[in-house]
Amino acid sequence: MSHDHDHDHGSPGAAGGFPWGLLLGLIGAVAICWLGVTGRLNLYIHPRYNLFTIVMAALAVLAAVAAWAIRGRSTAGGRSWAAVLAAAAMVVALLIVPPSTLTASSAQQRSPNTGTDADATRLAGADPSTFKLRDWAVLVADPDSLAKYSGQQVKLSGFVTPTEDKRDGIFYLGRFVVTCCTVDARPVVVGIVKPEWAKSYKPDQWLEVTGRLVPIENAPGGAVLVVQPSGIKPIQAPDVPYEY
Repeated sequence: MSHDHDHDHGSPGAAGGFPWGLLLGLIGAVAICWLGVTGRLNLYIHPRYNLFTIVMAALAVLAAVAAWAIRGRSTAGGRSWAAVLAAAAMVVALLIVPPSTLTASSAQQRSPNTGTDADATRLAGADPSTFKLRDWAVLVADPDSLAKYSGQQVKLSGFVTPTEDKRDGIFYLGRFVVTCCTVDARPVVVGIVKPEWAKSYKPDQWLEVTGRLVPIENAPGGAVLVVQPSGIKPIQAPDVPYEY
């Protein structure tokens, strides 16, 4: 005769275990709201998506809190240290550690000044004094710009990045343009004429350059204009280093 001992106290994997997935979702939604309030969400996505993202995150917070209340706190199930560590890592990554910005190395890997055809149409007839680095990056590669913009005074800021062929007489001043989020950011660059520039400046260093556009032959990237600087000033990287 067999003796069955039925002790139905629930198993560690029972459905009543601690809702770690719900907790992680709540932390993520709260973090997004906090980034929006502190103005740091722009480091991850285009500003035009801020409101939508914050509203959706706020709704996610309310939904998570409501789900937690309906579910109730359960004492069944084992503690998942992996989930605890994941929650802690999410808090650190989103709220404590500053997000790393894209670099000169990233610019070289992503082929600068690609996909700018639409920008060229947008700039036709516009006031040059309103142009950003992204705009000049389009125009310096356009042969039609030689007659129109040669001699144009410019004032640009961006990070230093070497040219594709590592020339010592010219470097790129670059920035990243974000259309949706930093994952799809594309680099834009303008050539700066500076003999032996590497003795004075380092890749990723931020500079403010003033000068005028001058014609150039056999320029890297097919440019027809580059900046002949009258002044180069090291500056701090801006809080939001991207253009939109």
